[in-house]
Amino acid sequence: MRLENRRFAPGVESLEGKQLLSAGLRMSRSTATTSSVDASAFSGESTLEALQGFVAAYPSISGGPRYNPVYDLNHNGQIGQDDGRILLRLLPPVGPRIPLNVQLKIAPEDQARGALPQNSGGVTISRQPTVIGRTQPGALIFSGTGTTDLKLRGPAAVADENGYFEFTPTMTDGINQFDIQVVDRYGRQVLRAFPIFWTNFAQYEAAHPRMT
Repeated sequence: MRLENRRFAPGVESLEGKQLLSAGLRMSRSTATTSSVDASAFSGESTLEALQGFVAAYPSISGGPRYNPVYDLNHNGQIGQDDGRILLRLLPPVGPRIPLNVQLKIAPEDQARGALPQNSGGVTISRQPTVIGRTQPGALIFSGTGTTDLKLRGPAAVADENGYFEFTPTMTDGINQFDIQVVDRYGRQVLRAFPIFWTNFAQYEAAHPRMT
């Protein structure tokens, strides 16, 4: 998916200072290795196409409607983060290696403005705001609530050739904790917290009455 640069203008707050886990965080080891995986299944696809196929199947278990055995690279009957890491190492890089940083923001059209509670993520009046991010091109991004792989079971995304990706999480009243983990083909990962405050439209209208 190609995202418009204008929606991610310079000056967006980088969340480098909000890293939840240190650089010493170690990626989980898979029982499979790239040498034991048949790469021919992806020979007719670009790296981004193969990664997008993985995203469509993640997470799933054998027998489920989204399960695709092509992406069950460690052959354990489910498609999880370990399979994504194997796939990243198997495929050609999308772009050169750059410092693994993550930038996140709520899409401009979903941002609430005015005298509202502020937090490090943002404030929205949309129940399903678009969260736009940028990181290493070709990286996989896992989402959820929590600081461990087991809790990051929400949708996944892949950063396009320019490093852009997006999510549309569903909000509940108040602060919504939204966490993402970025994993790239170079064995690196970074975890970020992006709390979003949701105020429903009625509350927003009450705080910002229209002029008559």
